[in-house]
Amino acid sequence: MRSEQGMSLAEVTIVMVLVAIITTAVATYSIPWLGREEMRGAVYTIQEYLQLARVQAVSRNRDCRFLIDSGSRQVFVVDLNDPSTGSDDIPLYSAILSSRVTFARPDTGSAVTLAAVSGSLYQATFASDGSVSAGAGLIAVQGGDGNYRINLYGAGGVRVERWNGSSWVAGS
Repeated sequence: MRSEQGMSLAEVTIVMVLVAIITTAVATYSIPWLGREEMRGAVYTIQEYLQLARVQAVSRNRDCRFLIDSGSRQVFVVDLNDPSTGSDDIPLYSAILSSRVTFARPDTGSAVTLAAVSGSLYQATFASDGSVSAGAGLIAVQGGDGNYRINLYGAGGVRVERWNGSSWVAGS
């Protein structure tokens, strides 16, 4: 006679319980991590696109514009081929930020203080020397592990700050 081997119902149940426990533990620890990474990615993208607009203005020797739409969470860099008309602008870069990121700040004030274009669209214009000729201000984002703001200064520099619960501190 042949001897058949297999797993008993008790063994299968124990394996299934262990798999469920491991899955729950992984999900519990990875969901907050994913939120933090989405937030950091959004902050990095905004910072990167501000710097791209500045670099493009200097390298092309003409004005370039950074645009951000807080409603659709889109960011753009545009070469202002002829600043007097918008019909010949050259789109250079665009990205969409995570839907889990919102534009808000824990202290008083507007979430975006760049120059308002219309509705939820804001801009900063970089001159050919890398300075901000119009639209210096800040962009505050919320999500994942807290609140961050990206400050754009008139000289073209960018600084990232995070909210520590009572004030803005440098660093991401």
